[in-house]
Amino acid sequence: MSVIAAVSVPVEEFPLGRALAASPDVRVELERIVPTGDAVLPFFWVWGDDVDALVTAVREDPEVGEIAVLDRVEGGALVRATWIDGLELAAGIAESGVTLLEAYRQEKFWRLRLRSPDHEAVVALQQYCADRDIDLQLEWIHTLADVEAGERYGLTDDQRRTVAAAFEAGYFDDPRAVTLEELAERFEVSPRAVSKRLRRGLRNLVSATVVVED
Repeated sequence: MSVIAAVSVPVEEFPLGRALAASPDVRVELERIVPTGDAVLPFFWVWGDDVDALVTAVREDPEVGEIAVLDRVEGGALVRATWIDGLELAAGIAESGVTLLEAYRQEKFWRLRLRSPDHEAVVALQQYCADRDIDLQLEWIHTLADVEAGERYGLTDDQRRTVAAAFEAGYFDDPRAVTLEELAERFEVSPRAVSKRLRRGLRNLVSATVVVED
């Protein structure tokens, strides 16, 4: 049965760790990982005011064969890079047969959400990492049916995490115990992004629990 798993690894053990250390004000979201022969090809979004500085830092990494900006949008860019050596975790994800659904950096860790055809593929990834001394931590694993039941209110993972964090931090209290900017720093996104997640998440929550269709 298909499962969804959440894992975490230290920043330096996943793509862009060293470059991110040199560009702390830039946020990176991994889009997908594609194995290509002996190389691994990650696509990722770079968000911030200094996208080009991060691209330059990545290009200087001796393990990078090539890097290119594929598309630019307001506040960010879609980037493709080729790692010839290293990047063992990304190669393990591709080799084990799990699918990367989401990856984002939170403080000193990458948080990854994976979909797997069964528990065995997740175990295979764990063993792959253990054999290579990669500090992969399994945070939780659920069947796809369990996850879908948990999403019955129509919230995405980002929306659910943001609404829950805002509630726990006292954002909805009167007076508020935390600001939008402080929540944005916690998730390493812009205040506008947090505001959008809150609005959409609360709209979906109200629609699923309060509004009754005639």
